[in-house]
Order: sequence, then structure tokens, then C-alpha cells
Amino acid sequence: MGYHPDRARVRLPMRRSLFLLLAVLPSLASIGQVNELGLTGGVAYYIGDLNPTKHYPKDTKLAYGIVYRNNLNDRFAVRLQGLIGTLQAYDSNASDSLQVLRNLHFKSRLIETSLLLEINFFKYRSRGKDSRKWTPFVFGGIAYFRSNPQALLDDTWYDLQPLGTEGQGTSTGGEVYAVDHMAIPFGMGIKVNLGRIDIQLEWGMRRTWTDYIDDVSGKYVNNAVLAFENGPLAAQLADRSGLEGAIPGYDNTGRARGDVNTRDWYVYNGLSITYILSKFSDCEEQYHWMKRKH
Repeated sequence: MGYHPDRARVRLPMRRSLFLLLAVLPSLASIGQVNELGLTGGVAYYIGDLNPTKHYPKDTKLAYGIVYRNNLNDRFAVRLQGLIGTLQAYDSNASDSLQVLRNLHFKSRLIETSLLLEINFFKYRSRGKDSRKWTPFVFGGIAYFRSNPQALLDDTWYDLQPLGTEGQGTSTGGEVYAVDHMAIPFGMGIKVNLGRIDIQLEWGMRRTWTDYIDDVSGKYVNNAVLAFENGPLAAQLADRSGLEGAIPGYDNTGRARGDVNTRDWYVYNGLSITYILSKFSDCEEQYHWMKRKH
């Protein structure tokens, strides 16, 4: 496919965003004294052209990662989180007969780094009569993620982005899409404190700006042109309906392959267990001791 300057320009800010998120960690540690470190595990699933039913956990796959949390006070916390998982969907599993006939599928390794603000409903894990050992919470923030869709053909998984299955990089299509993206994570959950251990259960969605997590967005292009300019493999993976070969004179060119007016989403639901490196009570005792000294 060669070098694409537009694609390079897209990747550069994504990488800078990732480095920025990683650089925030030591700064957060200096903001306050109440820090946590732990692990998270759960499931991830995708919502898009191959799974258009929102909030339905179809083709869920395991996901896991690491969590660092800085508690600014008993109401607010900042979380830095890294996730690894898998997103996938198959038209063959759909209830829509037209979707089954389209017969597309994808699988993608998901890598995500996010910076999140958590807001607790109750005064959580502090000293005082209103303090709670549990609280519901909501969160929101910003995330970088990488998703590189693949498809299976003859027992081999192929990267779809370089093939330009919707004519990207050919005389009939547009630019090659990026695999590095930004998203807005948001959701809700509940926290429970067990001494130095915190347990958090959460549900969270990711709103993205790409329609190509699944490699499906626009229209079918002429398969003969696609095969000539991007190779026969691109043509094979672009149209897997089998209609052109089964029906004489049938041509999918110009027909909808996906919904260009929507964007893809994905969801992570998980359980996190973190170890509290310092307690609110430790900070408060030091504060009251210094107040008495002065």
C-alpha cells in the first residue's frame, strides 16, 4: 500500500496522547497521599455494523488490565487504567436474515489506555459520621485505543485495513482508515471497602469517532477493480455473500455494506481489586497533628 502521509498524521497525535496519559501517573502521585494499585478483569464487546443491537452483550470476550487510582478526597478520584481484550462479531450469528446473507465477520485485539474521573455518591472511606464503606459512583474521561480488524479465510487471519476492502487506496475509494483512535469512556459502578482492599464493580461504554473497528462502514465497490488494484485477497474478503457467483448478472457494486451514518462503540464490564497504599485516616491524623502543633 506504501506510505500514506495522512495516516501518519493521524497516528502521531494518538501516540502523543498515549505518552501524555502515561506521563500523568507520577504527577497524580504528587497530588495526594491516598493512592491505590491493582488489577481489573471482565468482559468486552463491540456495538456496530456487525452487532447493531445496542446494550446486548453479544460475542463477549475476556478483558483484563491494571488500575492506578488517586483519591483526591472522599468524593472524587482520578483513575489511570490499561486494558487488553478482544472485540469480535459474526454476521452468521445475527437474527437478521440480510445480515446473515452479508456473511462478514471480524476479530480485533483491543489495547486501551484511559484517564478517568470518578465521582462517589457518598462520602467514601473517610472518617466521620457520614462516611460509608461502600458507595455507587459514576465515571467519565478520555481514552486512547488501538483496534486492527482481521478476518479468517482458509484457516488464516488477515489484517483488513491494508487490504482496503471498501476501495480505500484505489481509484474507487477514499483514504486508508486509522487503527489508532480516541474514545470517551463513561459509566457507573459500586465500590466496597475491606480495610486495605477495595473492590469495584463497573459497567462502562466507549463512544468512539471511528466506524471501522469492524472494517465495515460504506458501500461495496466493484470487485473486479478491487482485485486488480488491491489484489484478489481484498476482493475475497470484501464481499463474502456469494451472490455474484450464484446469481448470473448480479452485482453488489454501490450497495450498502454498512451504515456510514453511525459510529462504532465498545463496552467493558469489569471487577477491579486494588490495594490501598495509604488511608484517608492516615492523612487526617497527620493533618490534625500539624494543626495542634500550630
